[in-house]
Amino acid sequence: MRWIELNDGDLINLDAVASIVAGEKSNRVCYVAETETIATEIFATHEQVEHRMQQLKDLLLDK
Repeated sequence: MRWIELNDGDLINLDAVASIVAGEKSNRVCYVAETETIATEIFATHEQVEHRMQQLKDLLLDK
């Protein structure tokens, strides 16, 4: 299992996530299971969203 800490301190198991979606206008990163959003991170800027998505890509695509 791969766990990450969300920006609010919650933990999420990335093995339960089917997709990760970055909101361009809402400054959010949504973690989606098969049929529902299971977690959402809210950021102050779009640059923070881009940074989080890069962190996730590095974690998930490196293996």
